[in-house]
Formats: sequence, C-alpha cells, structure tokens
Amino acid sequence: MTRKEINLLSMLKSVVQFFDENPTLLSDKPALKAAVEKLRAFIAEIEALEQTQAKGTKADTALKAETKVSLMNAILKVYAGIAAHGAATNDTRLKMAADVTEYELKKMRDNSLISEARTGYELALPLATELATWHVSQADIDALDTNSAAYDAKDPAIKNIKARSAQATADIKTKLDESYTFTKDSIDAMMLPFKMTNPTAYGHYQNARTIINTAGAHKKGTTPDASAEVK
Repeated sequence: MTRKEINLLSMLKSVVQFFDENPTLLSDKPALKAAVEKLRAFIAEIEALEQTQAKGTKADTALKAETKVSLMNAILKVYAGIAAHGAATNDTRLKMAADVTEYELKKMRDNSLISEARTGYELALPLATELATWHVSQADIDALDTNSAAYDAKDPAIKNIKARSAQATADIKTKLDESYTFTKDSIDAMMLPFKMTNPTAYGHYQNARTIINTAGAHKKGTTPDASAEVK
C-alpha cells in the first residue's frame, strides 16, 4: 500500500473505533449502526487484500535458486558418469553429449537448462546398469526428471504471485475509494445533527475523520469545528 492509502485506511479505522468507544450514539439509530458495520466490513476486505498484496516472491525465488542448484548438480553427476562410460567404451557420441560444464549450465536460460536435464535423463535411462559402475544410481537419474519438473513449476508460481499482488493493489485502491465515498455520503450525513445536539461527540468524530499524513506530520481532510472542541 502507498503511504496515502495507509493514511486513509487509518482514518477509516479511527472512525470505527470512535463508534466502538461511543456505542450510545448508535443505540437509537439503526441506520447509523448499519452504516458503521458496513464500514467495518469494508476495512476487513481491504486488510485481506493487503495481505495478498504483501505476499512477495522472495521465498519462492529463493526456492527456485535452490532447485536450480540441485538440478545442475544432478546434471553434472549423471553427465560425469556418462562421460566416464563413454571413455571406457570408446563411445565418442556419449562423451560429446556429456561435455557440459557447470559454467555453461549457470549461463543457460531456464528453458535450456530444463531441456538439458531432460536430454540427460533420456540419455542415461537406458544406461542405468552401466552407469552404476561410475557411481550414478537410478535415483540420480530420476533426479534429473523430478528436479527439472520442480524447476519448471517455479516460474508460473512466481508469476501467479506477482499477478495476484498486482490485482490486489488495484482492488485496494478501488475499495478504499468506495469506503471513503461511503463514509462521506452516509456516515458524515447521519452524524451532522450531532453538530448542534452534541458538539463534543461531533468534535471527536471529526477528529477521527481527519486523515493524518504520517509522512508529513500534518493533518488534512475534515477539520473539526472550533465550537466542537473538547474543553
């Protein structure tokens, strides 16, 4: 949320808090009470959206990096076995296919790395018995398949988080605008009679309705009437 949105949400919460602390103002005014509850529901929706917006991709990106390391290690181990088997059997094709360095793997784009892992898997699968001699187990070969699939799944997950966060950002703005307009058009109007009948309560309400710019340390928005100041 932006600083402006945070300040606006704080104001809306202050309005609800004002009525929670002054329940007698609502006792014989069901319409006003219903309006306050509607504002409370608005706030709950905004806070839920804020949680979605705040969910970052840092953890998922870190997991992707870990998965990439595991995938590269699996490729290098299997390729080392294939290269050794190729040398032992004088199979130039196998030696050339397995001639990939760690540096080259690090520089590969995601799709190329996944493709390399799957190529290695298909190459190693029929050689499982022979590769065991070179300390490459069936589990090592299977890791090429499972790790490449896990790595491939990370990008969509991260993109989905970013998309949900972007949508929540837009929804927060819409919901805040709706909440502010509702407060101004409904609650403010129903509180206006208190300006004459209970100026102290009205002054407290106006204080709650003030948007405090925490960054600039000044207030803006609704300003309490001088006649409503609490002595």
